[in-house]
Amino acid sequence: RPTAATTATAAGTAAATASGSPGGTGRMPEAGAWRARLDLLPASDRRATLTDLLRAEVADVLGYPHADALPAGRSLAELGFDSLTAVQIRNRVSAALGLRLPVGVVFDHRTAEDLARHLLGLLPADPTAAATHASPATTEAGARPAYTLSSLFRNISAAGQPVAAMHLLVTASRALPTFTADRGHEHALPPIRRSPGRPGSGRPTIVYFPAYHPSLPSEGGDFPRFHRAFHDDLDVLEFPHPGTGAGAAVPEDLAALARTQAGSILRHVGEGPVVLVGRSAGGNVAHLVAHRLEGMGRAPSGLVLLDTYHITPDNSGTDWLLSLAAPPPSETGQPGFARDDDGALAAMGAYNRIFLGWTPEPVTTPTLLVRAQRPTPAMADSADGDDWRTSWPTAHDVVDVPGDHLTMMREHAGSTASAIRAWIEERVVPTLALPIESR
Repeated sequence: RPTAATTATAAGTAAATASGSPGGTGRMPEAGAWRARLDLLPASDRRATLTDLLRAEVADVLGYPHADALPAGRSLAELGFDSLTAVQIRNRVSAALGLRLPVGVVFDHRTAEDLARHLLGLLPADPTAAATHASPATTEAGARPAYTLSSLFRNISAAGQPVAAMHLLVTASRALPTFTADRGHEHALPPIRRSPGRPGSGRPTIVYFPAYHPSLPSEGGDFPRFHRAFHDDLDVLEFPHPGTGAGAAVPEDLAALARTQAGSILRHVGEGPVVLVGRSAGGNVAHLVAHRLEGMGRAPSGLVLLDTYHITPDNSGTDWLLSLAAPPPSETGQPGFARDDDGALAAMGAYNRIFLGWTPEPVTTPTLLVRAQRPTPAMADSADGDDWRTSWPTAHDVVDVPGDHLTMMREHAGSTASAIRAWIEERVVPTLALPIESR
């Protein structure tokens, strides 16, 4: 089959910096410590104190020596938070205040003062009411704790059973409302612009599909370094998965998903050329949508799969592989879990469910498989030989980039983006000048 293997080269691992790379001491504030401190203060002093505490934690997580070293005038998002550091700050603040907070709380508030105001609104105005916030497990000796889907998922994942954890989400997803292909336009979510391209350049727009998790509202999304690498070069639009972050319903089947996202692309991008890019499991969606667009006579100019694994009956019980498809527990500090709620988890299970047994259809769209050069620690511990390397069943080009399944999008994001741009210049751009019937 027509494949072409190339290898991308780049500089070594980028050192962690204060702007975007996770740093800090890794310490976790003592449980309830901030709550206890705030309870001793008059109401007039609580917001200023909490703001100072938040700024100190932000500085530590982002690797600054102290809060005063934070650049003045920048919002929390502009300071360089990505999904990993957002999880870290959420975990610390949640523990210190005894609150259950979503990861997106960092991106939903512009400044530490705004965030402090929001958090104080979640705390009881009367400190004597704090006892009512104790967990059900501690309010009554011997009481049965109330389990949620997310808590059960975390427990199973922490026990080292990712396959069982994914089965839990898949089963739970059957309780969600669904939409059919002819109603997809009602459930399609608007794209999020991750990178501004060059106006009037005539270059293709990158349509980006993340893995099956909610799309973070921050400018850089889950992988800000990757998206920033395309700034002033290629326009990047991320198309969220319906039901994972916004909206209650999920696609009924693959036909509903393909028609919904293909129609959304045509509405938002128009007649211009597009290159579909799918990250991890999002590559399945990208390939599915490419096939749908071809059938509509609007074939994309290119298709890029970022370390996407094709799950088959032969490998569907592989722990390390299923752990990539499942959202990691929030305590691990891994990216990809943007909302710690049952609905988002069940929706992720739904996307995994509708792709069970799927075989990618052959496409004529030029396709690139971007592979990581190194295995993750879990892959290295469990996979036999080079079995950890991804492959794809339809015709494609191949490029290997530095890093593993995650670091290729973070520390080595520049190399990954450069490999994509080089392939687009070689395989996609020359065809844009050809008549449609000659492509």
